[in-house]
Amino acid sequence: MTVELAEYLIGLDKYIVLNGEKKNTFMINIQHPMSIRLTLSAPDDLDQNLLINIKESEKKSLKISLHHQDNSTQNGLLRVDFNGRHFNPIEITETVPETFRPFAGQWLDDYAGHIHYVVNGYKPLAWAVPLEVDDFAVKELNGREDYIPILKAFFQKITLKTIVTFNHQMRLI
Repeated sequence: MTVELAEYLIGLDKYIVLNGEKKNTFMINIQHPMSIRLTLSAPDDLDQNLLINIKESEKKSLKISLHHQDNSTQNGLLRVDFNGRHFNPIEITETVPETFRPFAGQWLDDYAGHIHYVVNGYKPLAWAVPLEVDDFAVKELNGREDYIPILKAFFQKITLKTIVTFNHQMRLI
């Protein structure tokens, strides 16, 4: 996976596909724990197989990923993690963008969230930066009420054209 291919795929207009049908609108149920896998279609490049994974753990972490799927392999294109652990590579090559370099060889545990990108010469999504230094619209996850703005920001970042609405299931204790 190259940066150029990842950026191309992220920039393609995408639609959620359900039972082989492109959806112009789609509803996501926000319930605990979230585990959602959505298949996407890019009308401008139908050869691409893309999917979104949304996973919530019991440890109050949330991972939202865009993957390119090719012959049963998944190459990550972009991932946003809240309250998750990540250690960046130690070695910096000339392909590592300047914004990533201060975080080489560091755990990103002290940050509310981080975002993974493809960097040429490394495994897909090996590098991440804290959300506070990225243009991702939502910087932290304070509670489940933040899921909707986080998902909206992610869908905008990956150029999802399906209009997504949310059903927020409230749980009474």
